[in-house]
Amino acid sequence: MVDSNRVAVDKYKTMTAIMVVMTWSSVVVASELIDFEEQTKINNINAAYEDQYKAAGVDESISKYNQLNSNIESAKTKIANNIEMIKSDTVQLQNGLVNGNYDESLMLTLRSSSANIATLKHQLSSLEKSLDETEQSLSQGQQLVGRLARTKNEELLSLYEKIKARHINESRHVIDDTYTGKLSCNVADSMSSCVNRNLPSMKNAFTLSKGGLSRIKLVNFKVVDATQKLNGDVTYNVDASYKRLYSKNIEVELRKALGLEKVRFVLRSNSKQTEFYINDQNVGSGELVDIDGDYSGIYNIKATNKGQVQSLRMHVENGGDYFFPFSKDVSNHSPKAVAKSKTPVTNNQVARQAQVVINSARQKSLVGSESLYTNTVVYKDQAFTYLYPVYKGNKTAQKVFLTRNEATEYCETKLSSKLPSKAAYQYLELYADLAKGDYWTAEGKVYSSQKHEEFDKTFDRNQFVCMVSMLN
Repeated sequence: MVDSNRVAVDKYKTMTAIMVVMTWSSVVVASELIDFEEQTKINNINAAYEDQYKAAGVDESISKYNQLNSNIESAKTKIANNIEMIKSDTVQLQNGLVNGNYDESLMLTLRSSSANIATLKHQLSSLEKSLDETEQSLSQGQQLVGRLARTKNEELLSLYEKIKARHINESRHVIDDTYTGKLSCNVADSMSSCVNRNLPSMKNAFTLSKGGLSRIKLVNFKVVDATQKLNGDVTYNVDASYKRLYSKNIEVELRKALGLEKVRFVLRSNSKQTEFYINDQNVGSGELVDIDGDYSGIYNIKATNKGQVQSLRMHVENGGDYFFPFSKDVSNHSPKAVAKSKTPVTNNQVARQAQVVINSARQKSLVGSESLYTNTVVYKDQAFTYLYPVYKGNKTAQKVFLTRNEATEYCETKLSSKLPSKAAYQYLELYADLAKGDYWTAEGKVYSSQKHEEFDKTFDRNQFVCMVSMLN
C-alpha cells in the first residue's frame, strides 16, 4: 500500500519534471506559432501549477515517509538484535544457575536489553502512527496534485483551441509585407540580369524567413528597389504578400509547445466500488480516475461493479470525460456507459440533424438495443447527471423522439434513472445548454424549452432527458 503510494507520487514528480523540460524546448521550436500574449498565458498557467504543486507538500511528504520508513526498519532491527541477545544471555544465565553460579553483570545486561526493547517498541509504535498519518497526507497530496494537473490540462487545452482558431483564421487572410535581401553578383553582371537570375532564390529566402513552404503560400513577390555596389553585390527591397498555411503539423507542434502530447481523460462512476480497465489492464477504482498517457488508436474501456460490467470501444479524446453509471439494484438493471461530449449539442447542430421518428414496433426494438444509442452529458452536479440520448443511425448523431412510456423505459432500464420535472428542466436551462424543443416530464406532460412552460402533450413522441442519481 505504502510502496504503491511512493511509486505513484514519484511518477508525478518525474512526469512534472519531464513536462517542464519538454514544454520549454518545444516552445523554442514552435516560437513562431505562439505570440507574446499567448506565451505569457502559458507561462502563467505553468507557474501557477508549480506553485500549487509545491504548496501541496507532496515532496515533503515523500521525504518524511522515506525517513520514517527507514527509522521503522532500524527500530525493528534493533528490537530483533536485543531479543537475540536476551535469548543467548538467558541460556548462559540458566546454565550458570544450574551449576551454582550467579552472574550479576549478566543479569544487569538482561535488564538493560529488556528496557531497550520496551523503549524501542514505544518508539516503533510512535513511528508507525506517524507513518500512517504521513501516508494519509501523501494520499491527499496525490489527489490534490491530480486535480491541479487536471485543471492545468483543461486550461492549456482551452488555450490550445484558441491558438489553433487564431491560426485557422489567419490562414484565410492575405498578409502584406516588405523584405530586404542581398545578392552576391559578378562584377560583369548587370543588376537586372543578376536579380532576374536569382529571383527563385530570393523568393525562397523570403519564404524561409516566414517559416518555410510548410508555413506560407506566396501570393505576390515584387522587387521594388535595388542598388548595386562596385563589387557587384546587390541589395534589394521587395513588396510581398502571402497566406499562412494551416495543417495538422501545426496542431502537433502546438500540442508539443503546450505540453499536451499525452492524452489526458477522466473515467467516472456513481459508485466507489467501480473498477476501471483499459484493454483488460486495471487503471484504478472509485468514482473518478484520472488517466494520462500515449493513447492512440482504439481502446476497450471497461468498468465493473458488483458483477455488472460496462464497456466502451472507442478513440479516447484529450479532455474526454467518460461516465459509467451503475444501478443500486444489481439484479434488475444494467445501465449503459456514457461518453461526455466536449462540445454540447447546440441549437444549430440540432437543426442540422435529422429528426428520428420511428414506428412504434421498431422503436420498441431500438429501446432494447444498446448499441444504437449513446448519451451526451448535458449537465452534472453533486446530486444528478443529466443525460441526453442520441441515436447513432448511419454514423450520424440524431435526436431521439419516443413516446412517454418508451422514454420512461429507456431511462429506467438503460440508466437506472428517471425523467426530470418541470423545475429540473428550468434548472438545466439556467445552468446548461439545453437544446430548444419539447421534452417529456416525470408528470407525463411536455416541457417546452422555447416557451419555458409545461403543457399537456401535443405529440405522441418527444425528446427527453434522463436524471441519473449520483447519491448511493
